[in-house]
Amino acid sequence: MKLREALREGAAALAGTETPFLDASLLLAGALGTDTASLFASGPDELEGAALERFRRHLASRSGGLPVAYILGLKEFWGRSFKVDPRVLVPRPDTETLVEAALRIGDALAREPALRVHEACTGSGCVAVSLAADRPEWRVSASDLSAGALELARENAERLVDPGRPGGRVEFATSDLLASVMPRGPFDLILANPPYVPSSEAEALLGLGWSEPLLALDGGEDGLDLLRRLLPEAARALAPGGALLVEADGAQAESVKQLFRASRFEEIETVRDLGGRPRVTSGRMPWTT
Repeated sequence: MKLREALREGAAALAGTETPFLDASLLLAGALGTDTASLFASGPDELEGAALERFRRHLASRSGGLPVAYILGLKEFWGRSFKVDPRVLVPRPDTETLVEAALRIGDALAREPALRVHEACTGSGCVAVSLAADRPEWRVSASDLSAGALELARENAERLVDPGRPGGRVEFATSDLLASVMPRGPFDLILANPPYVPSSEAEALLGLGWSEPLLALDGGEDGLDLLRRLLPEAARALAPGGALLVEADGAQAESVKQLFRASRFEEIETVRDLGGRPRVTSGRMPWTT
């Protein structure tokens, strides 16, 4: 089968998805063991044998609702390729806003001897790993309640931050939000992309065949249950002048700001994502008590 014919077949098979041609291109590149740039620049003229069979298996999985990232086992985030599987939420481009804001705020703090940074609800580790890789001088740790997520996050750190070093220079811990990591503080920066989908919406997504873990989606009745618990914990775990950054849905931005104010945070601001939606809210603890 000609390569262009395979792409047409793939896009037609995925007509019910949001991005059929893009998905087909990614799956075809994966079936050939390459990337989309190489696929279009120097890919083979024809697709045959095992590669064609793999491509059609990929298409069947995608048509069944499995995300492309789970099928290929990889997802690009902040310029790096992270391993992902159904134990974790697939990293979204909008979450890069959290990394960007953390780098900006952390660089402004410039603590000595090293900035102490912790990410709760780390999932695949994409945020903590990106920070540790971009700022080798920072002391980065991360936690999650899911043992499976921590296993994958640790693997990503060891691949992308400091190959061959246990944990890839990122310290990992099992913790319900910050409960188990309080003794490691105080921290200069705390970050989190917690589950913030309202329970009814999360259950509806699963009913439609959504394949991502409920633990990574369900944020309680209004989506803010974990944030209500996280902010007071973070206020106790942060050093004077330290900052908390959290991701939430744009529609929740004002409610999140109220939670920051209730926990005595100052300099509260919300940063917009790539689509112009409120995405990351940050606040700083007072320099004096």
